[in-house]
Amino acid sequence: MSPSRRSSPRAHLACAGLVLAIAALPTAGCTEVETETATGYEPSTLEPVKGEEDLQRVTFTEEGAKRVDLQTAAVRRNGKGTVVPYAALIYSPEGETYVYTTPKRLQYLREEVEVDRIEGDRVLLSGGPPAGTEVVTVGAAEVYGTELEVPSH
Repeated sequence: MSPSRRSSPRAHLACAGLVLAIAALPTAGCTEVETETATGYEPSTLEPVKGEEDLQRVTFTEEGAKRVDLQTAAVRRNGKGTVVPYAALIYSPEGETYVYTTPKRLQYLREEVEVDRIEGDRVLLSGGPPAGTEVVTVGAAEVYGTELEVPSH
């Protein structure tokens, strides 16, 4: 890999597959959280987005967001493009790149981005959300798994 950390689409696919495989493994020492208990507690809900067949709005409860330690950062402007932390990127198995924006508090929406280049822990985008938009930087994989309804046990 070159010092500028440019990655090929094949490398991104391999990373995405590895992330999904690791996320699917049971974790020793973790307690299993039921999505529905006798009291009806659900840590998150899904809502279809009108006009978007493959997109669902993910809404976490306060407790659900706390359990996965969801954190966000603002998209920053950089010349003609924008910059997000590398941790905000999500790769689909098909090699598409996304971030999760936060249109409302505790509400998350996947948005496709166009990566221009990766420099260390920051990603320069040529397409995506405008500067100032909050994106998930910690817990993005959990939001993605929730949207795709990947079982947690």
